[in-house]
Amino acid sequence: MPKKPALTAYLVANQQPDGTDNVWAILAKTVADALEIAEAQEPGRTEPRIVGTLGAMSVKRMRLKPGEARII
Repeated sequence: MPKKPALTAYLVANQQPDGTDNVWAILAKTVADALEIAEAQEPGRTEPRIVGTLGAMSVKRMRLKPGEARII
């Protein structure tokens, strides 16, 4: 049986005009994929940046799907 591809839940921040950050949880294969998904969520904002990762249990509780971006 084929093995599922390795996915990581990245925390990606986009800075807002008022100086605060929107933080997205994104389940992706690579950092580049996560940044691309975050950019699509809020086009025209500052460059998104990786601020951390989530553990497997958190991903399971959130029911995060591959390629999905959820604001936290």
